[in-house]
Amino acid sequence: MAQSKLFGDEYIQFLQKHISSARPVAGRREVLCRCFYCPDSRDPSHAHMYISVPQSEDEPSEFHCKKCNTGGYVTTNRLIEWGIYDPVIGTNLDIIMKNSIKKGIIKGTERNVYNFRNGVIDNELAAQKVAFINSRLDTNLTIQECIDLKIILNLGDTLMMNNIKELSRHPSIVQQLHDHFVGFLSEDNNFVNLRRICNEGIVYKSIDKRYINYNIFGKKDNTEKMYVIPTVVDLNNPYPLDIHIAEGPFDILSIYLNLRQRSHGIYCACGGGGYASVLDFIINTLKIYNPLNIHFYPDNDEVGNEKRIINIANFYRPYGYQVYSHRNYYPGEKDMGVPLSRIDEKVFKL
Repeated sequence: MAQSKLFGDEYIQFLQKHISSARPVAGRREVLCRCFYCPDSRDPSHAHMYISVPQSEDEPSEFHCKKCNTGGYVTTNRLIEWGIYDPVIGTNLDIIMKNSIKKGIIKGTERNVYNFRNGVIDNELAAQKVAFINSRLDTNLTIQECIDLKIILNLGDTLMMNNIKELSRHPSIVQQLHDHFVGFLSEDNNFVNLRRICNEGIVYKSIDKRYINYNIFGKKDNTEKMYVIPTVVDLNNPYPLDIHIAEGPFDILSIYLNLRQRSHGIYCACGGGGYASVLDFIINTLKIYNPLNIHFYPDNDEVGNEKRIINIANFYRPYGYQVYSHRNYYPGEKDMGVPLSRIDEKVFKL
């Protein structure tokens, strides 16, 4: 492998060559560029993703966007995902990654789906959470149906059931997340996107937000934090497969349960990760090669969403995919995370 300093210089030059916005910062220990996972800034001269430059043979290259908080490690697969693969750079990054794993500097690899048992112990508290969901969406879900949908009703119960004693937040924080939040388990079974269900001002200030992410196993790479509803997909079906992508978990739940009545397809909430990155994950990581109908459900109040969706449609058009934008035009509503009676869906083919 190239010496670390030489590789560092080569790495910086490579990133600058292939990423138009890339520039070295922090004494050339990092490269700053626009994020691959979120719209970043409206000003193309501003950027929020930092890529670290390895300073030794066991220090992996990490990336982190300070806007959408997506982060992980740069490897061959990551370069391919970003569309900037180089065999020499990729080999160097993979060797560093293996060294860091061997020495225990980092745990596991990028593609790691954890075993996790979902369930409840406190049925009374769980019933309150289910009532909140049913009230929000005008559904009739049971506790077991919520569990089957990868909804974490009581965080503390699931941590206990999985014998997870090492907490990633202070025990008092976890207790409040258990008491006052309902969560949605990520595709890789590591992150829980928790929605506060109590009034503002009741929980600690650090978690007094609409949504909080909880890292169960301490995984560094959070590029698979999206919430995907468990469904059975027949890849041998010759008809086009419908992929439904929305912003939040309540949006995609209402789309699946109310609008589409649990019809065949893939249903995913990107949770701030960006439509393009989620779609890339579904197609390339999950190896979906079927003809596709891609359905986006953007929030009405998000600036620039339609332009980003049109760019995605233009990119995938040569593959023969059909792309649609769905919006809720019911007065006073901005998304699909509401009862069916408050959805006035308009569909636009792009």
